[in-house]
Parts: sequence; C-alpha cells; structure tokens
Amino acid sequence: MEITDRIFEILENNNIKPVLSGDPKFLGTIRIYEENKNIDKILSELESLFKNYSSYSITSSHVSSCCAPSFEEIRYKIVL
Repeated sequence: MEITDRIFEILENNNIKPVLSGDPKFLGTIRIYEENKNIDKILSELESLFKNYSSYSITSSHVSSCCAPSFEEIRYKIVL
C-alpha cells in the first residue's frame, strides 16, 4: 500500500475527509477543519506510519483567522 493510501486511511478512520496539499509522498500539509477531532491520536498514528521510513518530521498547530474558519494544521516531511 502506498504511503498516500495509508495517510488517507488514518484520516478516514478518524472521520476526517482528507484534504492534503504538497506531494504527500515527501512533503505535505493536512488541514482539519472539523472541530472536536482527536489531533493527538491522529499525530500518533501518522508518526507510527512515518517511523517506517529513514527520516521524518511532523508538526502541528492551531490556526485562527479573523476572516476564515479556524483549523488544525499538520505538516510533515518524509525521506523515503
């Protein structure tokens, strides 16, 4: 199974409609607009997946704007 499929599976298992930007095989951003999602659980599942690769980094932050809906953003980079 390709890494993009695994990432989609993790998001869908957490009832999140996948919205990815970047090249999900190497560098990507996941934005989660739905409130009350367990971000820690999602991060843990993604980290478990990424540990299978030689190198990775993953960060998350909450983004609030006066003019747009707030969201959680997860950014990652994987060295295949």
